[in-house]
Amino acid sequence: MKQKTLAVARRLRLLPALDSARFVREKHASAAENRQFLKAHPGFSPPPSWWMHDMYRHVSYAQYWQSGIETAKAVWSLIERHSHAPRPRVADWGCGLARVIRHLPPQCDRYGFDYNARSVDWGRDHIEGVNFAVNGLHPPLPAADASFDAVYALSVFTHLSARSHDEWIKEINRVLVPGGVFLGAFHMTPGEGQLLAEEQRRFDAGDLVVRGHVKEGSRANVAYHPEAYLRARLFDGFQVLEGPTPFFGQSLFVVRKPE
Repeated sequence: MKQKTLAVARRLRLLPALDSARFVREKHASAAENRQFLKAHPGFSPPPSWWMHDMYRHVSYAQYWQSGIETAKAVWSLIERHSHAPRPRVADWGCGLARVIRHLPPQCDRYGFDYNARSVDWGRDHIEGVNFAVNGLHPPLPAADASFDAVYALSVFTHLSARSHDEWIKEINRVLVPGGVFLGAFHMTPGEGQLLAEEQRRFDAGDLVVRGHVKEGSRANVAYHPEAYLRARLFDGFQVLEGPTPFFGQSLFVVRKPE
């Protein structure tokens, strides 16, 4: 029933209003905890609350900080395992408010890209040692061919249209060096009842399922990825190194561009 109700709200374009109301409730509920976090971390500059909610569906400073540390540790271990570069050039495509890229170690050169210019500006003003740049909703990235030894995208394809999937995997291939690796986290295991009946039929048939009627790239624009679609379509021409493996509530693939 919840999914049907949300589907009606999506068609009527009411999701932004519902999301705004949820933001107000969350900000109030997190206020005391956030004050305590700031007191315990006097050097911490908090990200803008609305953009935290828009990107992460919460406004908790502690959750932003700790989840970033844990995710960065997992991402770096995979890059170390699979990259051939002695000092990898690493790009976070869809870096948001630098939740992960700020915690990668100094043994790599860090680059953060996002289509949200405000979050990029915030990163430039508050995060040292990261090269931030704005990209469009569609390619290209502001980077030359073969610029990066590793690119990762955590819950980015999960908010794009079918057309954008095709465009962006070609762009990732362009900016990776030969032998470079891509790490991507996807919605591959919808919970029981999460998909509507027609969506479930298409998902089971191996088709990409996208819920639109909202701004592409936003959290409410959701894509679900069958394994068959990822292997046969999105990663066509790449070598699958790992995956799918559970990764902070999603499923992760690591693939390599041919040498």
